[in-house]
Amino acid sequence: MLTYGLTTAGLKLASNGVTMVKVERGAGGIFNCPDLKELYSREYDDKMLRWRTIGAIGKAQNIEALAGGAQSSIHSVLEVGCGTGSVLEQLAARKIGAEFTGIEIGIERSKEQERDGIHIHGFDGKTIPYPDQSFDLVYATHVLEHVLDERGFLAELRRVTRQFLYIEVPCELTMRTTQRSLQGTLNIGHINPYSPESFALRLETSGLVVAGLRIFDHPYAIHRFSSPAWRSIVKMAIRRGLLNLNRSLACQIFSYHCGALCKPGPSLAI
Repeated sequence: MLTYGLTTAGLKLASNGVTMVKVERGAGGIFNCPDLKELYSREYDDKMLRWRTIGAIGKAQNIEALAGGAQSSIHSVLEVGCGTGSVLEQLAARKIGAEFTGIEIGIERSKEQERDGIHIHGFDGKTIPYPDQSFDLVYATHVLEHVLDERGFLAELRRVTRQFLYIEVPCELTMRTTQRSLQGTLNIGHINPYSPESFALRLETSGLVVAGLRIFDHPYAIHRFSSPAWRSIVKMAIRRGLLNLNRSLACQIFSYHCGALCKPGPSLAI
């Protein structure tokens, strides 16, 4: 059992037989929380742009895997937290939708523009600037883990969709999760860690019905981005082999991406 006892110097060991963990204290707590406003206002450097372009291919493939069966009924598409619009470009190439809109906090990073039938605009990060039921497909990939008010954010996505919502997050809560690993993800703005089960629960307590949920490994290009080819191949083989063999066990050992195709459902009432 871990028990934290805060002191002005940090955490101290207990003398009552209960195991204590000594951790250097940050700015008043166990974790060092980043300045989110400053973090999200940074311009994308060349490496980040390459990462987002490569990642967009996998994200679009994941959306297609779950929403492709409804492709004929999807005309208008909205991405919330679209960055540079790379995922929208990939969906357009796959003909999932015919009208594509993206919104991003502010316009400095998203570079408000209209290109090749894709419209990108800034917004305040809270209120989606469109009427109710404006889009056939509304999606947010790797955004929810950054959001302070998760249920408020999901309610806004639910409000503007006519048919489908697709949400994807990294599932970073495993049996190997440590304070250090959580701090590492916190440093890049991941303030909400999930497991597949906690992710599904959050969705279904936010006025959504999960119609399909799938665990995805990273594409080869993502593995290869920071590792040599041989290591990437071995890592993929292990991760995907275990995922096919025992999904529950795999998600306890490795961090995967989890995507959910949802439909609007009844809201909780208190």
